[in-house]
Amino acid sequence: MSRYDVQGRLELEDRIRETVLPEQGRIPMFTYTDPAVYELEIERIFGRTWLFVGHVSEVPRAGSFVTRTMGEESVIVGRGDDAVVRVFLNACRHRGMRLACEDFGEVNNWRCPYHGFTYGSKGDFLGTFMGAPFEKVAYPEGLDRAALHLVEARCETYKGLIFATWSKEGSSLDEFLGDAKWYLDLIVGRAEMEVVGYPERWIIPTNWRLPAENFASDAYHTATAHSFLQRLGMVKGADFGRDGYHVDVGGGHGLGVGVHRDGQSYFPAELAAEYASNLDDDQLNTLSRLKNLHGNVFPNFTFLIPNFIEVDGQRVSGAMLRVWQPAGPNKTQVWSWHFVEKNAPDWWKKLGKRMYTQTFSSSGMFDQDDTENWEMQTRVSDSALYRDEDFVLHYGMGLDIPTLAKDEFPGPGDVYDGKFSEAAARTYYKVWRDRIVEEKR
Repeated sequence: MSRYDVQGRLELEDRIRETVLPEQGRIPMFTYTDPAVYELEIERIFGRTWLFVGHVSEVPRAGSFVTRTMGEESVIVGRGDDAVVRVFLNACRHRGMRLACEDFGEVNNWRCPYHGFTYGSKGDFLGTFMGAPFEKVAYPEGLDRAALHLVEARCETYKGLIFATWSKEGSSLDEFLGDAKWYLDLIVGRAEMEVVGYPERWIIPTNWRLPAENFASDAYHTATAHSFLQRLGMVKGADFGRDGYHVDVGGGHGLGVGVHRDGQSYFPAELAAEYASNLDDDQLNTLSRLKNLHGNVFPNFTFLIPNFIEVDGQRVSGAMLRVWQPAGPNKTQVWSWHFVEKNAPDWWKKLGKRMYTQTFSSSGMFDQDDTENWEMQTRVSDSALYRDEDFVLHYGMGLDIPTLAKDEFPGPGDVYDGKFSEAAARTYYKVWRDRIVEEKR
C-alpha cells in the first residue's frame, strides 16, 4: 500500500525536484529508503527502462531458458528454434501463477503447475498458448487463444548481452547504450565470451542505488575501504584507484578506466589475434594498457574487470557482470556472473575463476568491504526519513574540473584525468531524478 495518495505523490515529486540537485552536488539521503520513492522507481524506471537480463551463452539451444527479474516481476528469457531470444512475463494468463519455477532449464513447453495451461517454448510457438486440460469440456465455447499469449517484453541484444524493457515505444537498445558501447566492447566485445557456470545470488540489506552508483563513479573509496590491498602488497600505494580516467558517457551510464604504464599487456598473448579482429585501434591500445575497468549502465547493470593480481606466478584478472536487483527500498538481491573468453587458454580460465572467487564473488574480499558500507549507509538513510530537515549528501568532487581533449584519451564521453571524480554520479542522479518526476515517456 502506498504511503501517499495522489496529492501526496505530487508533493513527493515536487520535493524530489527541489532537493535532488546533482548539478550542485547535492543529493538528499531520504531518497534511498523512502518506500514511496521506491514505488516511483519500480514504476517509472524499472517499468520503462532497458534492463539487463542475461547473456546469450546462458540460453544456447532452442527450448533453453533462464528465469530473471525485471523490477519486481519474474520473467522467462528463452530461445526459439529461430535462434531469437525473447523475454516473457513469468505468469500464466489463466490465474497468474508462475510458469517456470526453476532458475534455468530446457523444455518442450511450459506447463502451469496450477491448472495445466500450456505454452510453447520453441520456434514459432514460443510464448503461444497451446492448450489446457479437458479444454473441450471445460470451455465448450472455445478459448481466444491469441489473447492467452504470454505477455512479451521488447528484447534486444548487444554483443551477446540481453536487455529487455516493458516500454513498447522509445529508444532502441543501441540508442540507450550510446557511447557506453565503446567501453562495453572492452569487456564483452573483445572476443567471443561466455558465462561460467550459473550466476551467484545473495541478499544485501541495502538500497540498490548505492552499489550501482559506486561502480559508475566511485574510485575514491578504494584508498580507505580497500586499503588492505597495499598492506598485502597487492598494489604499490593506497592511491592505486586514482590512476586512469573517469568517464561520464551520458544517459546515466558511468565508468572508470584504470591504466598501468608498464608498456605491456596483461591479457593472454593467445587471445591477441581475436582481440585485434574485434576492436578498433584505439580500443585495442586502451585494452593493452588496462589495469581495471569498472562501470554501470543505468540503472543497475554493472560490469567489471578487476585489478590484475598475481596468482600462481601469473598476472590474471577476471570479468564480472552484476545486477543490483531491487527487492524493497532497503533490500537488494545481487546477481553476479563470472565471464570469460570462450577461446581462452585453460590457465587463464582456471586462475580467472579463482581470482573472481577471492575478490568479487559472494565470499570475495572486496564485497565484504563494500557490503558493510552500503548496509550502514542504508541504516542512516532509514533514520534520515524522520528528520525535519533533509540530510544532504555531498557529491561535489570534480565539479569544476575540465574534461580532457580527444587527443589525450580516445574514448567517447566526458573524460577526466584520474578516477577521483563524481561527474558520472551527478549525471546518474540527474537521469534518475528526471525519470522519476517527469511524465511517462
